[in-house]
Amino acid sequence: MEALGSSGLAKPPTTQPVMQRQLAKLDASVGEAEPVIELKPFLREATNRGAGGLPRFQLNRVLRGAWCDSEFDDLGVAALERADSEHRRSSDQAMIDGYLTYFPTERPIMPQLAEAASRAAGRHEWAWRERSSRWDLFLPQAGPAKVARDFVSRNADQISLLMRETGLGANLAASGFGQAVFYETCIATAELQPDKAVSAQRNILRMFDTEAQAGQLELVVRALLEPWIKTKPEPEHRKAISELLLDQIGDPRLQRTRWDRIVRSLAESIGEEKAREVTQVFKRWLTEVAMREFFRAIAKTTDRPDQWAQREKFWMAYLDEGLVTDAWPALGIRARNRIEDLIRQSGERPEYGIIRGGPSSSSSIIMQIGDLRISEWSDNGSCRFWSDSDPGAPKLYAKTYEGGKLRTTAGRADFEYESHVPASPGWEGKFAGIIHRRTSIAHPHFGRGRGRNWNDRW
Repeated sequence: MEALGSSGLAKPPTTQPVMQRQLAKLDASVGEAEPVIELKPFLREATNRGAGGLPRFQLNRVLRGAWCDSEFDDLGVAALERADSEHRRSSDQAMIDGYLTYFPTERPIMPQLAEAASRAAGRHEWAWRERSSRWDLFLPQAGPAKVARDFVSRNADQISLLMRETGLGANLAASGFGQAVFYETCIATAELQPDKAVSAQRNILRMFDTEAQAGQLELVVRALLEPWIKTKPEPEHRKAISELLLDQIGDPRLQRTRWDRIVRSLAESIGEEKAREVTQVFKRWLTEVAMREFFRAIAKTTDRPDQWAQREKFWMAYLDEGLVTDAWPALGIRARNRIEDLIRQSGERPEYGIIRGGPSSSSSIIMQIGDLRISEWSDNGSCRFWSDSDPGAPKLYAKTYEGGKLRTTAGRADFEYESHVPASPGWEGKFAGIIHRRTSIAHPHFGRGRGRNWNDRW
């Protein structure tokens, strides 16, 4: 189009200005950085020759790439001075490319590079002039945050257009400026109210680049979880967030070392207490999913749905009030495939342990309420209660469990087991009483449950 517009073809007098205006609107976005392994030998040779003697295409290559390493700052300064005096559009574009691509905010060269790029943006009637004015692109301390404010206010369908409008290209991670925008976008999203956060979080999920932004995972965690500290998102949005976090970091119940690193990194900026509060959101989601999906799957496979509905209602009341702090399914070998298939159909990614020994069709959900470890069963087995400090208590998140130990009827003084026989006033009151006596936590509906009396062995 550039060549056609400048050629001697017959055309009405108004065609050329119109074509140039349209070309200005289609101005180039920042491109991918040249591989350093190829760039550095060229820059060393250019240093020996001097910026003043380089042909235009080599000068532009210097303007784009000299900022890859402080070794070439002197060469870059000489190239900036030449470009500043010659006012050639291609060199001005190369200068802007270099500024956006490397965005060397931690280096002394940054103010000089930013000022030269700002002058270049204002020299021509092109998109960079408007971009500079609208987003302060060439004010390093303000530009990324200003672009980020637009990012969090746009819906997912508008993001591609915004990225073209800013000149940052299709992938934020391709440039240093784009990565700074992503950083600011995460910070701004973390501070949003839940009703405003969904759209911004969808944008983050869409923009996340596995390789380039792997070093910013703690920011992504904060942006995706902090708005949900006191509430929870719709299931589909939760699943999308969970998918990314599971893929990039793993399950916090199993990958504790990785998540501890996230907590430590976040603690540097928001404090350890807030960092743990943020990461706890994801663990809370996984606990809820584990319980809900376990009870839902058993309800579809049990031959006593009436009995199972009672148990589900009782335990879900604790979960709904946030009183279950951990939950981990342990599946019988024969029940495993059927239950796992039912859970996967819901779009969740199940994690669980396997029970070896005992009835292969029986499964258990191991829960933590207060300092009480509880094993509830899918069949007629009694419910077991341990103090979590008891060495005989089942461990959370184990991959295998011995059926005999999980079904034990013997233990230390802090262990007990009770059946679900609906004696007056019912097993629910009895279980609620055990839990309250052991933890001081009341059931949301049954309160403190049945108190002890002379007829109770517990």
